[in-house]
Amino acid sequence: MRNHVLLSLGLLAANAAHADLGEIPRESGWSGFLLGGVNVVSYESNFYAGDDNHSRINDLGSPDSESGLTPLINADIRYTFADTRTQVFLGNLIQDAVRFDFTQQLGLRQEMGDKGIVATSLVFNAMPVELWSDPFATGVDRSATDVKSKGVRFAWDKIWGSNFYGTLTTREVDLDEERSGQQYDQTHGTQYAAMLNRNGKVHDMALSYQFHFGGNQLLEPAILYKQARLDGSAESFDNTGLQLTYAKRGPQWSIVSNLYAGKRKYDEANPLFGQRADASEFALNGTFFWHNLFGIKPLAATFTAAYSSADSDIDFYDAEALRFSTGLLYNF
Repeated sequence: MRNHVLLSLGLLAANAAHADLGEIPRESGWSGFLLGGVNVVSYESNFYAGDDNHSRINDLGSPDSESGLTPLINADIRYTFADTRTQVFLGNLIQDAVRFDFTQQLGLRQEMGDKGIVATSLVFNAMPVELWSDPFATGVDRSATDVKSKGVRFAWDKIWGSNFYGTLTTREVDLDEERSGQQYDQTHGTQYAAMLNRNGKVHDMALSYQFHFGGNQLLEPAILYKQARLDGSAESFDNTGLQLTYAKRGPQWSIVSNLYAGKRKYDEANPLFGQRADASEFALNGTFFWHNLFGIKPLAATFTAAYSSADSDIDFYDAEALRFSTGLLYNF
């Protein structure tokens, strides 16, 4: 779980380049988007399995560099009931897609007059992330395991008619085969595996405020808080961060950029290292949209560059990622 910030940049809460994406349409009917493209990523992580090329490590030191090419596929489908100002949605919101958060949602949004828009949804990851089942195993080929999550999310846009936005998400995280520390226990006769268990509950909260100014521009500072209450006490943590989002939309092009800085504090020391894996986190990304591609109004080309890093008190937990993405976005 600790390295998702590096590989998905999920901590960057970007707003869409389109100012009206958060509004409920005035006419009933279908809407949404389709996104397809390719990702090129270079990363350093001792926990993310990636394409399984680096399954064996010889010591518990800093991670080596890996790279890969993956498809970029995403979609969001909504149906609006204009008379009741209600919207049902399924998929991944474009606001999340531009920040590489591919959490899927099935939910309901309701406009409350001048009080804003409230939403509730089930959240799940349709495409599980692969981590090493025992990332601390040395001298052997490590096996990968899927990480799945499911939970609920509550959101309130334009709280009481203001420019404040808030979200609260709680989810259950489950690794198919969680074996962290088992090889170490077998070798040293210890019983540390229970403290390293990564299954459990994760809660996320975010509060932001949008400043709108000339030229269809938006500036949004936000406060983020994440609490992970996992089965392993040495893996449980609290994460606090600040982010800043800038967006500008023009008739031909749009841009969304995000800056994030945060701190992660673990509940207890990792028994394999004798200290906590507290870390400083940083991330920066930008997405460029070129509209009306080939003269087709709903079609846009996208290009994204993203960088993130985590500098931990334990070198083994250090992580870094650089990602470039390009694709086609079709709005309907």
